[in-house]
Amino acid sequence: MGGLNPSNAIAQTMNPECHVFKNLARHGGPEENPDVDETIKKELQEAGIDILSFKVPESMRGEVPLTIWGESHKWIFKRAWYYYVAEGPGIPPDVAEEFHKEWGTQCRVDGHCGCPSPLEWNEGFATDHYHIDTQESMTAFVKLLAKVHKPKT
Repeated sequence: MGGLNPSNAIAQTMNPECHVFKNLARHGGPEENPDVDETIKKELQEAGIDILSFKVPESMRGEVPLTIWGESHKWIFKRAWYYYVAEGPGIPPDVAEEFHKEWGTQCRVDGHCGCPSPLEWNEGFATDHYHIDTQESMTAFVKLLAKVHKPKT
């Protein structure tokens, strides 16, 4: 387990059958390391997330030198070191709580390494921010979004 950050250590220890994301932080820009975007693209596609491509000036790049994000059901997925940051309009409290029972140590409310439940952490409000540590939990999260999303007709 060497080289994992605390959140991935939790995800891997409590879910050894799952695939934690590898560290992509500061491994050169896309020009120096084209595998960063390729890795992200594969991870997003495996979870059924649409790819958004864009040009990011060097000065505005975050911890991972990427040029793609993901989008699914009004949620944005941005790759960070060992995880994805997922942000969107919110998961209803009761639905988030049910999801947390199975995936809470891999898909963390507000990125909290203590993995509190959404009801505890958000005090009854919807959850609009997660850190996702494994491929399996990201796929499960996208399936959850598909169930929650009620498109305008």
